[in-house]
Amino acid sequence: MIAFKRLLEAPHRLFFFTGVVQLLLASGWWIATLALRARGIPAPVGEGLDAPHVHAFLMIYAFLPLFIFGFLFTAGPRWLDLPPPAPRDYIPPGVAACVSALLLHAAMFAGATVFAAAVLLYLGAWAWMLARFVGMIRASRTPDRRHAMLAAGALALGACGVAMMAAWALTGDHHVALAMIMIGLWGFLVPLFCIVCHRMIPFFTGSVLPFIAPWRPMWTLAALIGGSLAHGAMAVTHQLDAWTWLVDLPMGVGAISLAVRWGIAQSFANRLLAMLHVGFAWLGLAYLAHAAQSLLRLFGIEALGLAPVHAVTMGFLASTTVGMVSRVSCGHSGRTLAADRLTWLAFWLLQSAVVLRVGADIWRGAYGGLVLGAAVLWFTCFAAWSWRYLPVYWRPRADGRPG
Repeated sequence: MIAFKRLLEAPHRLFFFTGVVQLLLASGWWIATLALRARGIPAPVGEGLDAPHVHAFLMIYAFLPLFIFGFLFTAGPRWLDLPPPAPRDYIPPGVAACVSALLLHAAMFAGATVFAAAVLLYLGAWAWMLARFVGMIRASRTPDRRHAMLAAGALALGACGVAMMAAWALTGDHHVALAMIMIGLWGFLVPLFCIVCHRMIPFFTGSVLPFIAPWRPMWTLAALIGGSLAHGAMAVTHQLDAWTWLVDLPMGVGAISLAVRWGIAQSFANRLLAMLHVGFAWLGLAYLAHAAQSLLRLFGIEALGLAPVHAVTMGFLASTTVGMVSRVSCGHSGRTLAADRLTWLAFWLLQSAVVLRVGADIWRGAYGGLVLGAAVLWFTCFAAWSWRYLPVYWRPRADGRPG
C-alpha cells in the first residue's frame, strides 16, 4: 500500500511505472506471436483483429504516450515557469490513462468490438490528460510557450490516431489502419520527440559539456516537424511512395548535420548524454533509409521492407525514450545523473536489436531468425532496464526530498 501511494507522489512515478509495465507486456506478447507464427500457430489475438495491426498500435500508442505524459507533467512546468502540478491535477486523469492502457491487453483477446471499446476508453483518458496539459499552458505567463504548445498539438494528432484504431477494429478497413499508423508515427511521435530533443539535448549537452554552447534556433524545429508531417502526408496513401525521397533525403542530411552540431562525438564523455545523442542520430539514418527505399521504388525496385520504419521506431523513438526516461528517473529520485553499467549495457542491447531488425529486411534469407533475435534482444534490453528503474518509482527519493 505504501509503495502504491508513492507511485502517486509525482507524475513521473505513476506514468513511467505503468509505461514500463506496458512495454514489457506488449513486447512479451509480440515475441510469443513471432514464436507461434514460426511454428504455423495462429497469433494470440481476438476474433476480428490481426496481430500486425495490433502490434503497430501497441508499439505506437500503448506505452510511449505514458512516458510522454510523465515527462511533460514533470518537465512541462519548468518550461512554462509554473509550480509542479498538484495531485488533483494529474492523479485522476493519470490513473484513468494507466488503467485504460492496461485494459487494452485484456481486450485484444476478447475480439474486435471489446477492443474498440477499450481503445475508446483509453482515448477518453488521453483527452483528459491533454486537457490538463493545455490548462497548464494557458495558466503560464512565460513569453516562450512554443515547445509546450507544439507538444500539445502533437498529442492532439495522436488522439486522432487512437480514434482511428477504434474505427479500424469496428470496420476492418485497411486504409483506416494505415492512417492510424502514419498519423501515429509522422504526425504524433516523430514531431513530439523532435520537440523534446530540440528543447532538451542542447540544454543537457551545455550542462555536461560547458564548452559546447546550446544551439537550437526555432527554424530547425520547424524543419524537423514540417519534414515529418510532409513525409506522413505523402506516404499515407502509398500513391507518392516513389517521391518521398524529395523530403527524406534533405531531412536525413539535415538531422545528421544537427546531431553533429549538437555534439554527438563529444557526448560520449557522459553515457547518459550519449544515449540521447545516439537516439537522435537514428532519426537521420532512418530518413536516409526511407530516401533510399523511395528512390529504388522510383526505378520500380521494391526493397528494404520495414527496415526504415524500424530505424525510426526502434532506433530513434526507443533509444531516445531509454535515454530521457533514465535521466528523469535518476534526477527526480535524488540519484546521480549517470548511466550505470546495467543501463549502458541495456542501451547497447537495444542498438543490437535495431541492427538485427533493420538487417532482417535487407538479408531476406535470414528474415525469420533475425526478427525473432531482434525481438529477444529488445525484450532482454527492457527487462534489464526495468530491473534497474522500476523499483525507483515505488521507493522514496535517495536524498529524502519529496516527489
